[in-house]
Amino acid sequence: MKNKKIKCLILGLIIIGLIVIVYFFLKKNDTIDLDNKIDALSYNMKLDLDTKNKVLNEKVEMEIKNNTRKSIDEIVIRDMTKSLLKYYKENYNKESNNKSEILGIKENDIDLKYTIEKDSIVKVKLNKTLKPNDTVKINVSIKTDIPERQDRFGYIKRNDGYIYALSFCFPYLADNIDGKWILNPYFDDGENRSYDLADYEIEIKHPSDYLVIATGSEETNNGITKITAKNIRDIAIVLSDMYKKDSFEVEGIKINNYYLDSKYTEKYRKLTKLVIEESIKVYTDKVGKYPYDTLDIAPLLFGFGYGGMEYPSLIMTNATSFYDGTMMDAWSLHDGLTHEIGHQWFYGTVGNNEYSEGWIDEGFTTYLERQLFGLYDGEAHKYLREIDEYAPSIEDNIKSREELMETAREDYKDIYLNVSPDKYENDQSYGEAEYETSYIFIQEIRMAMGDEKFNKFLKDFYKTYYLKTVNTDMVLKLIREYDNSKKINEIIDFYFK
Repeated sequence: MKNKKIKCLILGLIIIGLIVIVYFFLKKNDTIDLDNKIDALSYNMKLDLDTKNKVLNEKVEMEIKNNTRKSIDEIVIRDMTKSLLKYYKENYNKESNNKSEILGIKENDIDLKYTIEKDSIVKVKLNKTLKPNDTVKINVSIKTDIPERQDRFGYIKRNDGYIYALSFCFPYLADNIDGKWILNPYFDDGENRSYDLADYEIEIKHPSDYLVIATGSEETNNGITKITAKNIRDIAIVLSDMYKKDSFEVEGIKINNYYLDSKYTEKYRKLTKLVIEESIKVYTDKVGKYPYDTLDIAPLLFGFGYGGMEYPSLIMTNATSFYDGTMMDAWSLHDGLTHEIGHQWFYGTVGNNEYSEGWIDEGFTTYLERQLFGLYDGEAHKYLREIDEYAPSIEDNIKSREELMETAREDYKDIYLNVSPDKYENDQSYGEAEYETSYIFIQEIRMAMGDEKFNKFLKDFYKTYYLKTVNTDMVLKLIREYDNSKKINEIIDFYFK
């Protein structure tokens, strides 16, 4: 009898132990930005913008921690400048002689050996083995030409001045999950980003008459701007001697809305202010709180047909038609700006691998743009209709959505969301997959769940993964926790391989 009790006790302890192990294993794999990775804790950057020669000099110190269970003697750094300039030369300006070079990589003033693969992949041999839980500081020096290009990295010249856009041009530690490096190729039509959160301290030297707009907060004194950004995924900087700004507050967030002088300036300022105010209010109410204290809106002249570009706490919006155009395109600005603001919630706050799983941030952001803001009958939409006779009404937006949903299954039957751009088949395009199909998938989920349940799911999704990183399996798992019906699973099976 006594032995039987002991055996039962031992068996019970084993079962409890197994339950605990399984629990922690599942808990550990519930998100992909916890332990067991090589992590960049911070970036300390010294930058010098040479506007005479159109050159950016960079010295970047990365503090790296080994959170894996194994010692490592090599890390991987991404330097996108070579890929950017190569793409520019091949597709835009074959006569371009722009170049970029790594001047050196050091660890404690000791030169490190490194090899460059596929332009942007830099494999660095450490001076000594980095053990689990240890940190190391790596210094990377880069000198890169800045192309004359209306894009996220480049400069443009107008009679009244210059605008410099600096992004995707700063070296960073490649993401690492479970000891495996994420090495997405450069992708000019979209993004290849998959950054973890880190702290940034930046000092950039520039002409004293240039205004600096950056991720985080800026403080300028005699041609040197210091930038601080904490717990953030990515960094971008815009500099110009052409900007003016409006500042105001929405939901406790300081908004710096920059603008360019033109004959359409007042309409641009009013429309953007209304879109910013109402987008933030709607997304805060329907999704959750924005995580940072400031949001900067920088107008770029990207050319017609280009929406804008998102970064945490900074948006590059397209002001081309209001500055260069003979006729302003208020409708595109209205929709494009609220879309990029939506990315502050999905990508900026809830992150994902934008290359291999771009459907997550683009799909949910397009949902915010079209469903939440697009059907919000506020002052921004009323003013849009006042200044743009071709802009749709709320009823038009509802009708367009219904017409899209009626033919969606036939139009997008061969487009799967969990396929990266390099694996696209037939005539699939980035826009069809990452924007349209993902939006339709989310709409089908909403309609199958019903608005009340879906709205709870959306808020829970944002709250659960606030300032974390998600993947497809995690999103689908949460959807099924809210509704695991046959209909929901049929929708998932249709859009995912």
